[in-house]
Amino acid sequence: MNATSSSARPRLLKARRRHTWMAAIPLALLLLVTESSWASARALNELYQWIGYFTLLVCVLGRAWCSAYIGGRKNYELIALGPYSVVRNPLYVFSFIGVLGIGFASGTVSFLALLAVLFAVYYRVVVAREEAFLASGFGEKFAAYVARVPRWIPDFSLWRDAPEIAVKPHFLLITLRDSSVFLLAFPLLELIAWGHEAGLLPVLLRLP
Repeated sequence: MNATSSSARPRLLKARRRHTWMAAIPLALLLLVTESSWASARALNELYQWIGYFTLLVCVLGRAWCSAYIGGRKNYELIALGPYSVVRNPLYVFSFIGVLGIGFASGTVSFLALLAVLFAVYYRVVVAREEAFLASGFGEKFAAYVARVPRWIPDFSLWRDAPEIAVKPHFLLITLRDSSVFLLAFPLLELIAWGHEAGLLPVLLRLP
């Protein structure tokens, strides 16, 4: 990959993190004053929460799995093995699963839909920019990869792997650290629910 693309990727990563926090803060504030209109239907509410907790765990483990293949190499190699052999953006696919997990854990379908739409709109732009960088760095090799592997929906018939891969622990730990933000949804949502029940937080809006 050329030097211009390599130097641009860290800036893109910083911008993405900044935008993520800019979106997360108002969404968190919304949750502080919002309660599910199905809160009284405890069985249904608990089902949504358990689905959310499960998908959040899938997100964290899946992102770590992807990092084992790509950590520290994405600027210099075109990775097309393991999860990258069945979908071009598996890290973002698992992040989307995590976003859905937060939505389910909130017990509010409206919040789930809002998160899904925001993610889809924003990461459509992010992926287009990243793929432009990869195209400029890997040329025909990347074009062949794009023609073979889908962008978002995994095709497991394309699975390819190697007998062994070199894992860089530093990058794996960075991914686990970043992914731990998803797990913070566990205690935060429980704390918000307790605040509503205790009357410490006002409920200004009830959403289905």
